[in-house]
Amino acid sequence: MKTRLLLFFSVFIICITVAINAKAQVNINDSLALVDLYNSTGGPSWIDNQNWLTQQPVETWYGIIVIKSRVSVIALNNNGLAGPIPSSFGNLANLSNVLLYNNKLSGSIPPELGNLANLSSLYLDNNELSGGIPAELGNLSKLTSLTSSENQLSGSIPAELGSLSKLIYLNLGVNQLSGSIPPELGNLSKLTNLELNNNYLSGSIPPELSNLSKLLQLDLSANELIGGIPPGLGSLSKLTYLNLSVNHLSGNIPPELGNLSKLFDLELHNNKLSGSIPPELGDLYNLYYLNLSDNQLSGTIPSEFGNLYSLYDLDLGFNQLSGSIPPELNGNVFRLSQIKLNNNHLTGNIPPQLGDVSYLSYIDLSNNQLTGNIPPELGNIFYLSFLNLSNNQLTGNIPYELSNFLFFELELNNNKLSGDIPILTNADYLDSLNLSHNQFTFDGLEQLAQTFPFAKYNNQAILRPHINGNAISVSAGGTLSNNTYSWYKKGEAGKTKITGDSVFHPSESGVYIVRVQNKIANHLNLFSDTISYTAPVALNAIVAGDEQKASNSGFTVYPNPANNILNIHTGNSASFSLLDQSGKVLLAKYITTSASMNVSQIAAGLYYLKNNSTNAVVKIIIER
Repeated sequence: MKTRLLLFFSVFIICITVAINAKAQVNINDSLALVDLYNSTGGPSWIDNQNWLTQQPVETWYGIIVIKSRVSVIALNNNGLAGPIPSSFGNLANLSNVLLYNNKLSGSIPPELGNLANLSSLYLDNNELSGGIPAELGNLSKLTSLTSSENQLSGSIPAELGSLSKLIYLNLGVNQLSGSIPPELGNLSKLTNLELNNNYLSGSIPPELSNLSKLLQLDLSANELIGGIPPGLGSLSKLTYLNLSVNHLSGNIPPELGNLSKLFDLELHNNKLSGSIPPELGDLYNLYYLNLSDNQLSGTIPSEFGNLYSLYDLDLGFNQLSGSIPPELNGNVFRLSQIKLNNNHLTGNIPPQLGDVSYLSYIDLSNNQLTGNIPPELGNIFYLSFLNLSNNQLTGNIPYELSNFLFFELELNNNKLSGDIPILTNADYLDSLNLSHNQFTFDGLEQLAQTFPFAKYNNQAILRPHINGNAISVSAGGTLSNNTYSWYKKGEAGKTKITGDSVFHPSESGVYIVRVQNKIANHLNLFSDTISYTAPVALNAIVAGDEQKASNSGFTVYPNPANNILNIHTGNSASFSLLDQSGKVLLAKYITTSASMNVSQIAAGLYYLKNNSTNAVVKIIIER
């Protein structure tokens, strides 16, 4: 107790000294309140504490304005205040403006602030305040601005705030407030801004908010609100910003919202809204942002959206919309920069009219059921940098008109695209390129892989093998010398590997499949369908009747596989023939003990060396 008395008298003496030396003596209660504020919020550590607790006049203290010996304004925003607001703050009876935002104030908002009968603005944003909002703030009959966003305030919003008849600006966003929105807020007839976003508010949106006829901005986003959107909000004729996103709102979008002719930004995304999109929204000629994504909306995209001449960003993604993309989204919507229609059930072709929207930079039509070709008219969009058409059923080639764009992302995966791939010229800008799961071959992919080593192009066309006589062949595109063909017989281990030649000569009847690899586009394996092959009769006879004699043939052959020279060693003199798989004699030679056979002119493949004296046969593989 003695320590507290000494502290009080010390502070009292300081205030008396300040008051005596001031040109206009400041009220002693005001001086004491300022000293409390200084001591409570770490005054010595403030960014600027010029003249505080000195013998200089109070009106010279940083951030203080004095009128007729009473403190009128405290402007200590962005000044490093840390700690609680003292309850003696409520003694500053003539205080009109308080600016304490962007500090580290903690603790609760003192209910004594409700005594500041002359207060017109209270800015407490971006601090660390906690606890509830005092109901006593409802006594501030002259208050025009109350902002305490970005704190840690909890509890409910006091209904008493609805009695602040002069309030123009109310921002309690980004806190931990809970409970319902008081319908009494609908009494704030002069209110132009109401921001309650990023809290835990629940219940429905009070229809009484439709009485706020002067409202310019309404933000209730990122809460836990349920129920429908009140149709009466469509009567707020001055509204320019309406954000009800990230809640649990359900039901239809009221067509009355189409009456908000001054609306600049409409955000209803991440709710549970259902039904069709009202065509009346096409009357919002001043609309710049429209985001209805992540709902359960169905039906078609209104053609009336072609009337939204000011629209910059259209996001209807992650709904259940069906039908085609309206061709009315054309050059009339000339400001449109971003269009996101992804993750719906849209069908039909991509309208070539999109190519008339010259300022488009971002197009996302992915995860729909679109068909047809990619319109070459998209090449008219000078600023296009993001194009995502993945997960559709698009066919045909990639238009060469897209080759000169400065793409940052190009996603065309999971379609049925084929043919040549245009050489993209923006290697320095492209961050993501995905052509996987289409029907391309190595044509074009070699150049793509060299220019964009990060590109995704796996899982492409299933090749169709062809039989011609005793040969199976496939066309995999690309440079033939870069391709390696691995032929497999179904049901058997092992493979026949051929490089630079797409023709395979099977030695036996069976079901075959091939895997093709390219040493440049090495992230892709092309596979074929299976194909049934029946070996010619002559060859079958050789294999079935004579090959079993090879084990006791009495001669050896090396190297096998061979390249240019085939060395044959036999204990007896005999005539030898090199046969192809049809049984045709390609080379013949009479050998006594040892000799060589030149096979340099024979194509790579599988052959048979036959001892004509004993009919013994050995398989020979020639490689190149």
